[in-house]
Amino acid sequence: MEGDMKCRFCSENESIIHLYFDCSMAKYIWGLIALVVGANCRPTLFHAFWVWAKRFLPHAKNYHMVGLAGVCWAISKARNSSCFEKKVTKSPTQIVCTISSFISFWAELQGGENKKELEDGAGVLKATALLYHPQMPGGDDLRVAAIR
Repeated sequence: MEGDMKCRFCSENESIIHLYFDCSMAKYIWGLIALVVGANCRPTLFHAFWVWAKRFLPHAKNYHMVGLAGVCWAISKARNSSCFEKKVTKSPTQIVCTISSFISFWAELQGGENKKELEDGAGVLKATALLYHPQMPGGDDLRVAAIR
């Protein structure tokens, strides 16, 4: 690969693991998701995600892939918009709202109770992101630290 090898969010060296788990942006996103699901930690690697999801969302196994796909796709979309369209992601709240939108959209592909549970989960995620991202005079100010 040619080009800038620095993360578009934090300027550290970029890798797949960094982008989705180690970047400060990803840590915030996963920390917020952990808060929503009642976890006291966040996943730090792809294979750790499956263990984490099984532990903290044991009754929602059929949604684990949807959640992971939503997170990864939203982070990738923000990263690629920065790289190729020069769009700046001002806060992780923007990415969390995109995750929520993806999950809500994909809920339409489900039937009955699965659809409702995915829609409800997406709504709680978005509401929590907005709750912890108050609009401050003079700009955005994030008040939540990522779960370490």
